[in-house]
Amino acid sequence: MKKFSLSDYRNEPKERISKRVIFKDTNVLAFILNISKNAVLPNHTHFTSTLLMKVLQGTANVTINDKIVPLTEGELLQVEGSENMSVENVGEVTLQLFITLSPTPTAVDYAKDVDM
Repeated sequence: MKKFSLSDYRNEPKERISKRVIFKDTNVLAFILNISKNAVLPNHTHFTSTLLMKVLQGTANVTINDKIVPLTEGELLQVEGSENMSVENVGEVTLQLFITLSPTPTAVDYAKDVDM
C-alpha cells in the first residue's frame, strides 16, 4: 500500500500545461494534468488505453471526435484510446485534472512529467 497526496502534484504551470506523474506500472498510469487559463491540450489519442478524467478544479471543454463535452469540478469522463481528444480550459482558474490510463501506454513519453 502507498498513500498519495494530490496536492503534491497540483501546480500552476510555468507556461501552459504541466503533467505530474503520481503512479505508474504496466496496468495503470495516474497523473495530474494542470492546464493554464485559456490554454488547450492539443488533439491526441491514447491508442489502446482507456482514459478516466476527473475534474479536481476548474471548467473544461473536452472535444472527442469533434463533439464538445463540457466538464466541471467533480465530474468524471471516460474516453476510449482510439478516440481523438483535446482539452480546453474555459474557466477562470487553472484546470486541474486527475487522469488514469489503463493499461499504461507503451510509449515512454506518456509516463514522464511534462512542462509545455
